[in-house]
Amino acid sequence: MRAAALEPGPVDDRLWLRAADALDKPILYRWQVAAYREHIETLWGWDAEWQARDFDKLFAALGPLVIMQRDAGERCAAGYIQTQRRPRSLHLANIVLRAEMRGQGIGTRVLRHLQSQAAARDMAVTLKVFCSNTRALAFYRRLNFQETGRTKTHVEMRWLRNLSEV
Repeated sequence: MRAAALEPGPVDDRLWLRAADALDKPILYRWQVAAYREHIETLWGWDAEWQARDFDKLFAALGPLVIMQRDAGERCAAGYIQTQRRPRSLHLANIVLRAEMRGQGIGTRVLRHLQSQAAARDMAVTLKVFCSNTRALAFYRRLNFQETGRTKTHVEMRWLRNLSEV
């Protein structure tokens, strides 16, 4: 397994990250399908068997962290994140929130946590997002990510603490 950019532990007073285990795997896959299927179908077509194999590989290579939320005494899993430490950046491989958890600031708080970890190491945060995912593109732009490249399917983005370094 490659070194993760984030470790299990608190994000803030209401969110924390915990390592996913084999029991989490089916639900994380369902959340990923719900989040990505429309984009994948549009961009290159959905192959359920290939998607399941790819998810398994990434689950093993970049152990997901489940995003847990505590609200009014209740605890619930809000989504998951997969990150990777690279030589000059912390790479966001995936962040998936359950549909009913989106729009509540959870993604912003988790990404700001990743940005603070990168800033403490004087590193960038990098990611790729589907070209068709306009909501995610707007989200990353609000968090000061800059476009660094583009393919037929993805927009590559980077965040630096000091934007004058871009």
